[in-house]
Amino acid sequence: MIFVYDYEILNGQIVGKLNAPFESWAGPLMPNLGRIVSASDYEMTSSYVEGELLQLKQSMTLIATNNTLTANGTDEAIISGIPEGVQVQWPDGQTDIVTDGEIRFSVDLPGTYTFRFTAVSYLNKEITIEAISAN
Repeated sequence: MIFVYDYEILNGQIVGKLNAPFESWAGPLMPNLGRIVSASDYEMTSSYVEGELLQLKQSMTLIATNNTLTANGTDEAIISGIPEGVQVQWPDGQTDIVTDGEIRFSVDLPGTYTFRFTAVSYLNKEITIEAISAN
């Protein structure tokens, strides 16, 4: 069996996978895409392309201190061990690129807050922080 993977040249993210005869995948590509052929079946969500080689994504080892915090605006949760260049999606939907290995979070409203961490070369990861009432 032969597997064909289309990927973004800029970052290596796999955007398409096909298992078919040569004639069906030999067509032209969009300018920003590359194509790689492999005898191995890789999952698109757990793989990426680097240097024209298929790679398995690494797991992020994130450390969350204070997973349950007091919703008083000063008690703080810290998530560290974040590889440089990872995108974090905050609970309000805002996204940032992490450059210093950690994020800090405090809140004054009780609730459950989920942070999503993504990068092409890493498996996606979520961390949930619970904020409890100050009373």
